[in-house]
Amino acid sequence: MVSLADSFTLIIDTEYVEEVSVPAQHRYFFTYTITITNPLSQPVNISTIQLLLTDGNGVVSELNNPFQNNDYLISSQQDFCYSNDIITHSPLSIVQGKIELKLNASESVNVTVEPFRLVTPNLLH
Repeated sequence: MVSLADSFTLIIDTEYVEEVSVPAQHRYFFTYTITITNPLSQPVNISTIQLLLTDGNGVVSELNNPFQNNDYLISSQQDFCYSNDIITHSPLSIVQGKIELKLNASESVNVTVEPFRLVTPNLLH
């Protein structure tokens, strides 16, 4: 059985920005975009985006959440793109978490953000 959370589609794009990265100082600049599609016949609100970053050294940190206390409406059958940039201290990091969507005043659903990599080119084959 497919859950309501599974009906939402997430597409994640990442990019390493070499021009502003300084590997000699362990500063790796990445951008990422999460596109979420609302498949429902009703609008939903983004309540929170909770993402954790685990760097190559195993250090875990929480990424900022611009939606906390600032709901954003995703219309029915529409996409929403959330973009952010981050500086890590490792050429390989993993991001994962969840997006909480409000269906109405009393119902919400958590959509899982499966782990995705922030990785410099040619690090992995």
